Amino acid sequence: MDLSCVFCSVTAGVTDPGVCLAVNDDEFVVFPALHQRPNNRGHMLLVPADHYGGIADVPPEKAIPMLAALQATTQAVKAAFGASGTTVRLNLGPPAQDIPHLHWHIIPRYVGDDFNSAKSSEVPLSERLQLTATLGQHLVGRASVPGP
Repeated sequence: MDLSCVFCSVTAGVTDPGVCLAVNDDEFVVFPALHQRPNNRGHMLLVPADHYGGIADVPPEKAIPMLAALQATTQAVKAAFGASGTTVRLNLGPPAQDIPHLHWHIIPRYVGDDFNSAKSSEVPLSERLQLTATLGQHLVGRASVPGP
């Protein structure tokens, strides 16, 4: 963990306490993105609790739990926010990756949501906490990975 990294700070509960939900026995956490598109509230970030700069840095034994966390979070986002689908994004390296901590964007999508042209806005912490609570009702217990 590197507390100079904003995502490490969030996952440790130092920044925006209360926004994170644990996935896969605390190996991964999910929390609402600070910037949300107006018609797509529920944009979540899935972040490994350990600091990895990119996908190539992830140990092979973490790959299956990582995919299970992504699958469970994507299903929960769709259910929690009544979405017809989701967009999952993984940006690697500059200029695509703004924060050098591996993470996925999981965005609820709706028919006719004008996603590509809509502008995003910064969402206050109080609303991000509500988004976390809504997602939590659909995520609990869904991302466990059986042991060997």
